[in-house]
Amino acid sequence: MNWRPILPPFRKFKKEMSADVSLLADFIYQIGESENLRKQSKEVPLAKLTSPEMIQKFRYLKKCLLTYRKKTGYGRGIAAVQIGIPERFAVIYYNEKPLIIINPTITKSSKKNYRYSEMCMSAFPIVAPVVRPSWIEFTYYDECGDKKQWDTKDNTDEGRMYNRVFQHEIDHMEGIINIDRVDSPRDLIMQSDPEFYASVKFEEL
Repeated sequence: MNWRPILPPFRKFKKEMSADVSLLADFIYQIGESENLRKQSKEVPLAKLTSPEMIQKFRYLKKCLLTYRKKTGYGRGIAAVQIGIPERFAVIYYNEKPLIIINPTITKSSKKNYRYSEMCMSAFPIVAPVVRPSWIEFTYYDECGDKKQWDTKDNTDEGRMYNRVFQHEIDHMEGIINIDRVDSPRDLIMQSDPEFYASVKFEEL
C-alpha cells in the first residue's frame, strides 16, 4: 500500500483568503514591514487639518477603506499608520459612510468587558480573541477641526462592535496591534480554523 500525505483542511478557503491578502498588499503595511506600527503616532497639528497635504491624506485613507470594502464586502476601519502615515487619525465606516477621527482621546470606559475574535488588516489572517470594554467615551476632531465626542453606549451587538472598532483603531495610534492583547500566543488562531466560527460572538466576562 502506497503512502499518501494527509493534506491540510480548508484548502479552497485558504486559497480564496489569499486573494484578500493580495488586495491588502497594495496599501496596508503588515507587521514586520514598518517599525511605526509598534510606535505611538504623532498628533496632527490642528492648524494643518485643512491644508492641501492633510486633505490628500484623508482622501487616500478613505479611498483605501472604500476600495477594500468594494472588493471584499467587509472592512470596518483603517488607521493612518497602517498605510504608512504615522499620524493620529483613522477612518471608520460608520452609518454607511467613512468617518475620519483625528487625535482621539479616551475619557471613560465601561466596567463591563467582552471578549470577541478580532481580525486586523496588518496581521491578516490571524484572529485574536481580544477583551475590551463594552463601550468607551472619547473626544476627537473632525476634518474641519471641530471637536466632537463619541459617547454611544448602545448595548446591541452593532453598538458593541462600533465601540470595539474605535478602540481597535485608537490602539493602532498607540503602537498596539490586536495580537498584542491576547494572554498567550496559543490563543491566536487562523481565520480558516473551525474555532474561529464558534468564537465570532460577544462573550461577557
